[in-house]
Amino acid sequence: MAVPHYAYLEMKMPGTKGIITIAGDYKKSAACAAASSRLAEALVIAAEKKLLDRVVAMASKQPDLSRDPKESETQGSFQPAKETKKIPLDPNHPEKFAVIGAHLHRK
Repeated sequence: MAVPHYAYLEMKMPGTKGIITIAGDYKKSAACAAASSRLAEALVIAAEKKLLDRVVAMASKQPDLSRDPKESETQGSFQPAKETKKIPLDPNHPEKFAVIGAHLHRK
């Protein structure tokens, strides 16, 4: 049942012997707001610096010239299980299918 008044930095609430008023300190409030603003800015700068360092590291990597580029296009990092089967998704479109394990049921 407390009612905060942000403009006056006061909070009022009912008490057993009347209304209880709690007053804030403008200087302390301004100092706290400034400190939290500096902290937020520092956190954003740190996150952006970390992201920038990652981008620079990725950009500075030397390409591996010993590998055949055509080989890397045909082989992805994901390899399916050895025993798989194709399940058609739509009988009218045979090019649309799902690949599942050979030992799984169709449904």
